[in-house]
Amino acid sequence: MQIRLLVYAALLAITGTSTLHATATQCETKIDGEPVTIFYDTEDPTFSSFRERFLRRGHQCPGAVVITYLMPDLSTSEREVFCANYDPETRSHSMPAQGRRDAYGRCVEPSRTCALVNTTKQEAMALMGAVKRAEEGNRPGLLSSTITAVTHSSGAMILSGNAGALTSMLTSAGATVGAAVSAPAVLAGAAASVVVIGGAVYLCSDEE
Repeated sequence: MQIRLLVYAALLAITGTSTLHATATQCETKIDGEPVTIFYDTEDPTFSSFRERFLRRGHQCPGAVVITYLMPDLSTSEREVFCANYDPETRSHSMPAQGRRDAYGRCVEPSRTCALVNTTKQEAMALMGAVKRAEEGNRPGLLSSTITAVTHSSGAMILSGNAGALTSMLTSAGATVGAAVSAPAVLAGAAASVVVIGGAVYLCSDEE
């Protein structure tokens, strides 16, 4: 965190305090129980329309700011498929989840927490291509009746269904993500989702 603060201070010195002071702000939150300070630009179109910019109390971070902090490599539109799970009792966010957002970027209902899977961009695109071919009838047997494939408005492909069926499908598609889905921690849940977006693959499952 000290490095982050030093970098921010350097930006102030280089750019000029008067310019950044008008647009840059900071907020506080907890992520998985750990305190975090996030700096962001209120004039950025990504954040300028957030109602929490005006309504938040105690400088609590808007959910969408937390999502941006946790997923900096995705664009604004690509992050739309994700929301921020928030526990009001502990005032803590968890890692990004796949689900509907409210006006603050928080999950409308409890949603499956997502983790980035260690795959290459080529593997992610190959998986997306295989599923699209299956939907067109060119990969018969790849998709089963227990798996749904939906293309989100953000461009994300979302595969949802029984964890075991997802494992079989992904292994058949030749994707290394199949090994991640078959992990015991994931199979402990009855259902899971795989999100392919921006050349990356995210595995989303219910937390135990």
